[in-house]
Amino acid sequence: MAKGILITGGSGLVGAYAVGMLLERGERPVVFDVAINERLLAAVGVDTDRVTLVRGDMADLPALISTLRDHDCDRIIHLAAFLGEEVQRRPYSGVRLNFMGTVNVFEAARLEKVSRIIFPSSGTVYLGSIGEGLAKIDESIPVNPPSIYAATKASCEFMGRAYARRYGFEFICLRYVGGLYGPSPVALKATREVAIQQMIRAALKGEAAKIKWPYGAAEILYGKDAAKGTMLAVTQGKFKDDLFHIGNGQMVGGEEIIAAIRQNFPDSKIELIKGDNPMPYPESRLASDFSRSKEQLGYQPDYPIDKAVADYAATLKRIEHL
Repeated sequence: MAKGILITGGSGLVGAYAVGMLLERGERPVVFDVAINERLLAAVGVDTDRVTLVRGDMADLPALISTLRDHDCDRIIHLAAFLGEEVQRRPYSGVRLNFMGTVNVFEAARLEKVSRIIFPSSGTVYLGSIGEGLAKIDESIPVNPPSIYAATKASCEFMGRAYARRYGFEFICLRYVGGLYGPSPVALKATREVAIQQMIRAALKGEAAKIKWPYGAAEILYGKDAAKGTMLAVTQGKFKDDLFHIGNGQMVGGEEIIAAIRQNFPDSKIELIKGDNPMPYPESRLASDFSRSKEQLGYQPDYPIDKAVADYAATLKRIEHL
């Protein structure tokens, strides 16, 4: 039997898509999640009868070790985390889950001789380095985290490389560049994600809506594209590098999202109103350069905003029976 791939947070937005992609490749995903979202897994086409589902907490190191051992897993995709705004609201809990929960993954990998860990980091780790004169954003940009959330991710990048050097497993860091979005439940979503979901839900229901939108144009990343990059990183052979940007390359503002929604729902009546920016991130952004991911992982995003909106709407309709 094939070795298993443990996916922490495996029934969340990126995890649910990654599970489906791994099944299609003949892999054996094992989901480890504090709250198994079987509805989302089913909505994105995952046959949950083919997946091992383990309810577990990232603070429980013995449970992680037991899951790796009991299900013969030799690779880990570590997705479980609090997202940015939730860490800003609850910094101690955020640090405990995002940093110490990740250290538990490294310890479990060390003790169980795991061969590879995929760690999804965030483009926020370098946002403090964005300034005038910057020509492009690639993996060489200096790490300069401007928020507690970004600091937890940057810390895990450094710790993961240190563990990998000392204990001999592969540590592959993927920075999801831009705001992640997709049809997962609203709980713990960031303001941008909630707003996009409100827009699409209103369009599906044929309702008029006024949506708070505090952002300028920025790169956003559909969950299915993030999952594709993750699946490629965990299933392929050795790489020259251990840090990759997974992006979309498309700068999108609120009006571009509404235009994409109107392509799919011509009668939609959505209006944007100015909201407050909840995070200490710069307004001015650049699109990412993810040529390293293209060359080494074979990664290419499949979901520009118009195609993503159509897929998002179809999935949300299944989840909420709209």
